[in-house]
Amino acid sequence: MRYLLDIALPYAQAELRSAKESAGRLCWRVAGFAAAGLVAALGLGFLVLSFHLWLLRHVPAPDAALWTGLLCIAVAASVVLVVWLITRAGARSRHREVAKAAALAELQLLQIELEQGLRAHAKTGTLGMLVAGLALGASPDLRGMLRDLVRSAKL
Repeated sequence: MRYLLDIALPYAQAELRSAKESAGRLCWRVAGFAAAGLVAALGLGFLVLSFHLWLLRHVPAPDAALWTGLLCIAVAASVVLVVWLITRAGARSRHREVAKAAALAELQLLQIELEQGLRAHAKTGTLGMLVAGLALGASPDLRGMLRDLVRSAKL
């Protein structure tokens, strides 16, 4: 159990340091995006108002209100769609990073278990490695599967 803590503790400490460093940057980014969003909303409001006033000159007031409302709904729907697509792409990349970290931790645990087993049973381990090497050398299919495994592990 101690070896599990030896592996996981440095990763946890690094994650805590990274979270502390990125928290400050995140606050400034949120403030900047909020200010930009406020200015953009104000600009969009003036744009909609000018469109509505221009439309009032050419069509009756109820029709101008209808067209202005439809325009606002279309803009809101496009913003929702863009935000949904952006957050969906970000979630996928985070899932990949988590999966890579979990796979690396599992491989390290497997490596430790194999090392302990080889230390305890050196002759059997040496014989097993010789047989595995012979099987890989004799079978092109096994070599191809190992090559594919190594290529997919690089990502």
